[in-house]
Amino acid sequence: MQLNCTCKLLSSRRVLELPANLRPRFLEGLMKSELDAVLSAASHRRFAESSVIVHEADPAERLFLLTSGRGRHFVLTGDGRKILLHWLTAGQIFGGAAIMSSPSTYFASTEVLSASCALVWDRKTIRELVARIQRLLENAFSIAVTEHIAWLIGVKVSLSSDDAQSRVAHLLLSLACGIGKSSPDGVEIPVGNEDLASGADITQFTVSRILSKWQREGILRKGRGRVILRQPELLARE
Repeated sequence: MQLNCTCKLLSSRRVLELPANLRPRFLEGLMKSELDAVLSAASHRRFAESSVIVHEADPAERLFLLTSGRGRHFVLTGDGRKILLHWLTAGQIFGGAAIMSSPSTYFASTEVLSASCALVWDRKTIRELVARIQRLLENAFSIAVTEHIAWLIGVKVSLSSDDAQSRVAHLLLSLACGIGKSSPDGVEIPVGNEDLASGADITQFTVSRILSKWQREGILRKGRGRVILRQPELLARE
């Protein structure tokens, strides 16, 4: 398993420091003593490519923070179709149901698409930390609203449009607001053709055709597992 994780660990797999350039929103605003307490309570796990880490409907017993690699949430329909949901990149959390006061289950499955690492807190530990450090709960709520709900809104708005091009445009703009990151070239969205096709309920071929057209027009640039919006104001007119 080739990994790029640069977490600083003790021999017990306990965490001393995060990778230098990793700034998880879940840990935003914590004082040094609080951050040290949260990290020291986590264990460090490695996952092979294509591993399913969390299974839908299993008891929500752990919270995860991805420190390297990438993954995604998905659900399976009764006839076995895989419906893709939110995309995950390093710095994002999943398994948030473990924070809830009442025992719950995971609402979706989570898989990693490349060899990955994550910090893991069991339910009892993360519940104790959230009770002591209010900012953790505020950050988790903010993430749920701005990232997860943004994806759901994007999908809903996309599916309400009549034509495929409008669906993809609405979806990309919603994702840009929710999970996009500013870069020198524009707004970078960690999403691939497969995810856009699933969210807009169209084929990957149609997504590829639409993105290629917008790339020629200078509206965006396609990359491996990402889209960079260069002129989102033009996309808003689609």
